Amino acid sequence: MLLRLFLVVIPILLAQSAQSATVLVVRLHNTSAYPDLDWVGESVAETLRSEFNQAGQIVLDHEVSAEGMNRLALRSDALFTKATLIRLGRSLDADYVVYGTYEVKLTPGSSQLKDSSVTVTAQFIDLKKLKDGTGISETGKLVDLSRLEEHLAWESLKYLQPGVDISLDKFLAPQKLTRLDAEESYVRGLLSTSLEQQQKWFLQAANLDQRFIAPAYELGKLYQRRKEYRLCLRWLARVPADDGRYANARFQMGLCAYDLADYNSAGNYFRQVVKIIPLNEVYNNLGASEDQLNQPVALDDYRRALAGDPNDPVYQFNLGAALLRANSFDEAAKHLRSASGRLPDDYEIEGLLQRANVRQPYPPNTKPLAPARLKPNLDVTAFRQLKAVLQPKGDQ
Repeated sequence: MLLRLFLVVIPILLAQSAQSATVLVVRLHNTSAYPDLDWVGESVAETLRSEFNQAGQIVLDHEVSAEGMNRLALRSDALFTKATLIRLGRSLDADYVVYGTYEVKLTPGSSQLKDSSVTVTAQFIDLKKLKDGTGISETGKLVDLSRLEEHLAWESLKYLQPGVDISLDKFLAPQKLTRLDAEESYVRGLLSTSLEQQQKWFLQAANLDQRFIAPAYELGKLYQRRKEYRLCLRWLARVPADDGRYANARFQMGLCAYDLADYNSAGNYFRQVVKIIPLNEVYNNLGASEDQLNQPVALDDYRRALAGDPNDPVYQFNLGAALLRANSFDEAAKHLRSASGRLPDDYEIEGLLQRANVRQPYPPNTKPLAPARLKPNLDVTAFRQLKAVLQPKGDQ
């Protein structure tokens, strides 16, 4: 996969200088006597993931971390030994593992947990050198958890990106800090296995703190899975261009607009993504949107997608169908034969191939012969891994 992306993304990567590492952040363990605060450990982990991602690191998200633990039969709320953390990190090809603990203490004379103090300690394991990295601690009021998390993220990035000037003011800007109740609702949504409960928690988090982008992003993804595309667009539109989730959000918005037959908007969303992450799947979906609008440039974008992965039958099919509509029979047949060889029971491909073989002309300015096939996922991690592979060592 990485080699297939090389020719597409190398011009952009050569212009960038930050060296990325693959980082696994494990939920921090609650060492206090208050199980109601177990969500805090995932909250800290999510903030670190978000800020590392924003800084250009390759971050293994909550879902990837959970899948890795399931494969090793690990409980996410357990206190892991260092050997287990190393095994987990290696199984996910991480360069660093971040883990830790937190302790909550009630303020004397108070019975309210929100009035308590919290001490958060994060520890790094450098898997490349197989040694302990830095340890970082933050202490403060639980109600100021968001501020503590952001300061912890700032200190952590100074370790991950030595020599890079990182502004603390940017991390502690008012718009970055989240209300405690909103943060709790968001994390409870992440940890829920029920779509209905996720929707409830994410909506509550978004309504409690209008500036909180994370629940809006999760709501957008949730509504897309439920095929409520207009709601998906509404929530994902809240993700700003300077947010690390922006490319993914715009990609999903492109899919939603396409399913609503708003091909002009879909194309615009995919164009915004391709400027940031020029991956095959983005070019393919952009070409599909342009194809629906009878725009000749669709052929160019289909060709870019196929150049990145010449063996993908989706790209072969889309380019072949578009060429057939342009009455380029020989080239269309070549790509359709390749697609048929990989999908031999696909009757739609066979029908188009027969038409190409008999060279049946197609009237101009008509709709596509068959629905284009879209790619539903954007692999940002692959892009960042390639960037790390190609980056000169001196720029670390």
